[in-house]
Amino acid sequence: MSAMIMKRHISLLVFFCLPGAFLAGCSDADRSSLMGEEEVPVELSALEGDVSSRAAVSAGSRPQAEFEAAMVFSRTAGDYTTPVVAAEEGVWKGTVGTDGKVGWGNAGKDAPIYPRWGAWLYLVSYAPYAEPDKAASGSGTGTYAGTVSFVLTGQTDLLYASQIQGNRWADGHFPSLVFDHQLTQLSFQAKKTLQNGVSVWVKSITVKEAKPLASLKLATGEVTFSTTTEHPQGLTVDLTQNGTNGAGQGTEVTGQTPVSVGQLLLPPLEAGGSNGNGGGSNTYTLKVETSIGTFDNVSLTFGDSNASGKNPLQAGMSHVVTLNIGDHELGITSVTVQAWTPVTVDGSLDAD
Repeated sequence: MSAMIMKRHISLLVFFCLPGAFLAGCSDADRSSLMGEEEVPVELSALEGDVSSRAAVSAGSRPQAEFEAAMVFSRTAGDYTTPVVAAEEGVWKGTVGTDGKVGWGNAGKDAPIYPRWGAWLYLVSYAPYAEPDKAASGSGTGTYAGTVSFVLTGQTDLLYASQIQGNRWADGHFPSLVFDHQLTQLSFQAKKTLQNGVSVWVKSITVKEAKPLASLKLATGEVTFSTTTEHPQGLTVDLTQNGTNGAGQGTEVTGQTPVSVGQLLLPPLEAGGSNGNGGGSNTYTLKVETSIGTFDNVSLTFGDSNASGKNPLQAGMSHVVTLNIGDHELGITSVTVQAWTPVTVDGSLDAD
């Protein structure tokens, strides 16, 4: 009798273990089908962040202009270096619309999907879109190095959205991405000292100390700026390509009403005045090329915008710089805070 009972227990054990063994040998798609789970695509929305001292911009607003961004997914929080081993991970190209919705643009794929069984998926994002840096051979960190590199042009914004997490269940989907500016913005305008003075064409404006190379850490958003022999310091807005009277001359300044003469997006000068996390000048100086000569080492001076003692050229801050041009001299009348002016983040920033 006891032998018969033992045999029945063994038979039941085998019966209940077989489905588990069968499922273990199945793909995610097979297991999902057997368990009645369907793929759940990731749907994202995005907002614009805020710097508290920035003028006329409220936190949590929708993007002011459409742009393309890299969406970097991982199954491990804070780790954006591991090899891509599943459809849920990897780098996706997303188009962020002015309505805050994110559309997907990866060839041959509709959208990323949430992991099955409710596992967490993690995400950071940056713009403009570029492939992350590859890990050095033999480094052991995986496919990616955990950073992305750019060559700044002065004309394209650099944005970053901190890590968020989500899962397939309705109450666990991703919250909105919040993009913050990683650069500071200078908009230039110029006027004549005298109403009836000689007309002047502004040809170019260079911020001499600006470092053009940017390396962004995917996990934290920390940006380091640097230079090389190939990419020395200095960023320039060239006005001769689209002058007042056609290419070649620049922008004409004739009277005492200020006219726009371009803008630049630059590495911020943060606490202590360090230029790009690597020391250097505690301010920026300009080189302004005009039809009456080139004016070098023009210092930026600030009024009330740095009353707190902090360097006003912080990430997310925007200032308008007014140049005052005489018949033979040039100076800066004022540097004042303004609302951030929408600029392109559509991929014209070069990947290094």
